[in-house]
Amino acid sequence: MSTASPGDPQDESLHSSSRNMLLWERWRKRRWIRCAVIVFVPFLLLYVLAMAPAWIHNHQLDGLADRFLSHPLPPETDFYDDEIQGSIAIRPGSNSNHCDYRLRFNLETELSVDEVVRYYRSAKIPGIDGNEVDVIAWTSPDMQPHPDNFNQLSIILEVQDYGHGADWDTRCW
Repeated sequence: MSTASPGDPQDESLHSSSRNMLLWERWRKRRWIRCAVIVFVPFLLLYVLAMAPAWIHNHQLDGLADRFLSHPLPPETDFYDDEIQGSIAIRPGSNSNHCDYRLRFNLETELSVDEVVRYYRSAKIPGIDGNEVDVIAWTSPDMQPHPDNFNQLSIILEVQDYGHGADWDTRCW
């Protein structure tokens, strides 16, 4: 039986001691979480630091694609399919430490290849840094016109923007 009164310092000391023990046990149980954070956060930060240039370049390529796809198609022209290819790399045979952007999509048109190229070159759609891009087009024997469009030509249109800084993007080394 305890003879201590409610305001007795001995009773407060026991209460404080048991509270400290509970805090200590709680801290020990959660110590693995802190250790995991200490171990994994540096790796996460390193990953973000290494991937940031690639994410930035992907965003720039998406902007280039948006500018071209939001521009009206040439007359008597439609997309052949919904596939749009984009890449960021170094052109074969060129020096390293820069990024080259390439955007490719397929069109079906009644115009000639030269007319489609002239249409996009005259549109002056800005590239990554606001400069002019190179537009080329060609036909492929693998792309046959749809059965209901006999007089349409299937072409591949490629937009190229060369010589941008690599900024530590490993695809451009």
